Amino acid sequence: MKTLVKAAVFTSLLASFSAFAHHPAEDIVDEDIYLMIDENVSDTPHADLDFTSMGN
Repeated sequence: MKTLVKAAVFTSLLASFSAFAHHPAEDIVDEDIYLMIDENVSDTPHADLDFTSMGN
């Protein structure tokens, strides 16, 4: 039984990494949409957000 649990945990760890390998919108959303978002956010305080210290 311990072996089965260990195998299940190991398999779930391997499977979860592939699920987070890329963003879900990758290759679905056109580059023009990202450019439009950058243009609309450029004159707001959100354009200056910096996440390098997030979680510290």
